[in-house]
This record gives sequence, structure tokens and C-alpha cells, in this order.
Amino acid sequence: MNTNDLVELLPSGYEQACIGKKAITRNRTIKNPFDLLRLILFYLSGNKSLIDVSQFALISGIGRISDVGFMKRFLKCKDLIIWLTQHILPNPVIQYKKSEWLKPYRVLAIDASDIVEKGAVKTVISALRGGYIFLNLHPVQNN
Repeated sequence: MNTNDLVELLPSGYEQACIGKKAITRNRTIKNPFDLLRLILFYLSGNKSLIDVSQFALISGIGRISDVGFMKRFLKCKDLIIWLTQHILPNPVIQYKKSEWLKPYRVLAIDASDIVEKGAVKTVISALRGGYIFLNLHPVQNN
């Protein structure tokens, strides 16, 4: 799956949110929300550095952007990323079926570790927290 496929999975209205949340203010190198989100998804989708992102932008035809230029643009995307995480799931509350050995317990096991990758901007990445359930919980089917 490439970044174009990932962008197609985003919620409708992401273009308006991108402009409304001031992630894009001027049309310079990054001219539209689609290109900005491709760069963000490329950066977050693996062990990518800011220099990797600037090379990806050049190779993919988005344009020439420096690693510092992308970092500054990425820092302005915090509100957009929060909006995306709030709209990515149709219902953020998911019901899980507990394993038999967990029936007598109320399980709340979430890891909120900082996600930091090589060349990452720690102030932004620390806002992107990963929620991982450590236990083997299976989704309940709604009938």
C-alpha cells in the first residue's frame, strides 16, 4: 500500500479541514491537502527521516522542500492530525469481548508511549500517542 492508497482511506472533508486548521496557508511547494497528507503519511509510515521526506517530495513530483521546511510545515499540522484522529473511525468506542480468564476483571491496559523515530520532531510526535491494548481482546460482533 502506498501513500496514495492511504490518503484515499481518509475521512471525507479532510481537504476543508486542512485549510480550516491552517495546515496549508499559502500555495508554495505543497500546493494542496492531498500532497501535504502524502508527505505526512510517508513520514509517519515507517522509519523515515526529514531528509527522506524531502527526497520523496522531489521524486514523487510534489516539489523541492527542505527537511527544515517540511519540519516547520509538519509542526503546523497538529490541529489537522487531531481532527483526522477524531474522524477516522465512525464510532471511537469499540466493544470488545473479553477472554474467559479476564471475565472477573475490569481491564484498562493502554500504552501511551511517545513515538519517536530517527530525525523526528519530538514535540509533535509526542502529541501522537499510540494506544495499544496489551491483552488478547476480540471485537464483539453487532448483530
